[in-house]
This record gives sequence, structure tokens and C-alpha cells, in this order.
Amino acid sequence: MRLRVLVAIFTLSTAKAVLIDRIAVVVGRAPILDSDIVRDIRVTAFLNHQRPDFALTSRKQAASRLIDQELIRQQIRFGGFPVASQQETTQLLKQIEQDRGARFSAVLEQDGISKAELRDRLSWQLTVLRFIDAMFRPQVIVSDADVEKYYQSHRDQFDSKSLSAARPAIETIISGEKLNALFESWLDQTRKSTRIIYLEKSLA
Repeated sequence: MRLRVLVAIFTLSTAKAVLIDRIAVVVGRAPILDSDIVRDIRVTAFLNHQRPDFALTSRKQAASRLIDQELIRQQIRFGGFPVASQQETTQLLKQIEQDRGARFSAVLEQDGISKAELRDRLSWQLTVLRFIDAMFRPQVIVSDADVEKYYQSHRDQFDSKSLSAARPAIETIISGEKLNALFESWLDQTRKSTRIIYLEKSLA
């Protein structure tokens, strides 16, 4: 019972309110709370220009993302990987504010998101990109055979460019694909080797 429920008591000026936040999933020893899932849904929807959806399918997707995030967070701590700087995060936040224009603050409020929560998510996204690049980029090798095979299979994409002219773009594409494959393989293996307990059974 103690594992399933966290109770935080906040004293207000006129009364006492009790906020109950359930633990939905445990990753190793790290809890994922119901409020974490709700927050992830809200912020993800905002970044995708969508309305928040709290149906079961959406909750399961959010829980899965949060599990992955916890596994990455543990590896970052263990391996001493760098995290995003405040300057990087501020620049990305400003870019999003400019893209959304005058409606930025209104949509945040409408979706129930604080600017601090959005900033935290952006900082985390930048940190994950750094982690992937630092951990897996050294393993990525793009051979001449890889480039030739891709060029022959996708010649219509390069507007009659020669192989040498198309090479930089092809190398970027292939290295990105290999980087993603290494990351997904690591994540899959790490999930299998980590004890994950679904206290909210419907999320499994």
C-alpha cells in the first residue's frame, strides 16, 4: 500500500487540502507517478500542436515514453554523460515561442502547462540527443559499399547528381539510420534487463 500511494499534504491559507498521487509504474527503484503521465501527455500534445488526449491508449504511450526516459536518465548518471546547458535550452524555448507567436502563453495555459514544465522537457530532449550522439556515434561506420547501395536504390532522390556529389547527404542519412538502430537496440535490451512493475495494470 505504501508503494502504491504517495500522499502530499499542502497547508493553504484557509484550509488543508490533501493531494493523492498514485505510483503507476516502477522502473528499477524509480517511481513513475500518475501526475508524470498526465504532464507528459500535456507537454507532448503541446509540442505536436495537438490537444491533450487522456484515453488509455495515450496513457500507455506516455508511460512507455517515461520508462524509456528513466532508463536513459539512469545511464546518463552512471556514465557521466553531459546534459544540455541553460543557454541551449533557452534558445530552443525562444524559438518555440517565436514559432507559436502571440498564442504561445494562452495555449500553455489552456493545456495546463507551466513554462517551467515546458523548459524542463526541452532541456531533457536536448540532453537525450547529446547522450545518443556521445554513446553511439563512435560505433557508426558508413562504408563506401553502404553509400553505393543507397545511391543505386534512391537515385531518383538526387536529381541526377553524381555519386560523389550526393555522398555527403547519403552519409548523413545512413549514419542517422545506424545511430537510431543502435539506440533502439540498446533501449530494447535495457528494458529487458530492468525490473519494470506496472502497478496500474492497464498500462502494461
